[in-house]
Amino acid sequence: MIEGHVSGPAQRIWIQMSSLVLDNERRRKVAEVLGMSFGRIRALRRIAAGSMPMGELAWLLGIDPPYLTLVVDDLEDRGLVARTDHPTDRRAKVVVATDRGLALAREAERILDDPPEGFLALSSEELAVLEDLLAKVIDDASALSSKGTMLVNQDAASRTSEPKSPRKPEKQRPL
Repeated sequence: MIEGHVSGPAQRIWIQMSSLVLDNERRRKVAEVLGMSFGRIRALRRIAAGSMPMGELAWLLGIDPPYLTLVVDDLEDRGLVARTDHPTDRRAKVVVATDRGLALAREAERILDDPPEGFLALSSEELAVLEDLLAKVIDDASALSSKGTMLVNQDAASRTSEPKSPRKPEKQRPL
C-alpha cells in the first residue's frame, strides 16, 4: 500500500462517485449531439459562463496556451466564440461566446445535467440524505483548502466583473 493512501469505504465510495461523474458515455453523447470533441465543449462551456482572457482560460482548463489557441481557432471557425481586445491589456485577447455558442453551451448543460437513471430511482428522502452528505463532504473539503476556496471565489468573481489578465509582478524600476 502507498504511504498515506486511504482504503476502505471512503475510497470505494470515491471511486464509485468518480466513475459516475466522469462517465464517458455522457461525454460521448454530448460530443455526438454537438458534433465536436468533449474538450472543445468543455472550453465552450467555460467561455459561455463568462468571457475571459486566453491565458486565464488556458489555466482554468489546465491546458497549454498554444493548444488553447487551436481550440479557440476551431470554436471561432464554427462561429461559437469571438476574440476581442482586452479592455486594459493590449497584449491580451478576451474570448467571448457568440449567441450560437451560448445556445450550444446551454444544450451541453442540458445533456450533462440530466441525472443518471439511478438518481431517478431514489426516493425524495434518499435524495435529501445524499444531498446533505455531499454538502458535508464539500464543506469539509473547502475548509481544508482555503486557498482552493479562494481560487473558486476568484473564478466566480472574474465572471461578474471586468476580465482580468493573469500578470506576473512588475519589476521595480529605478527612480
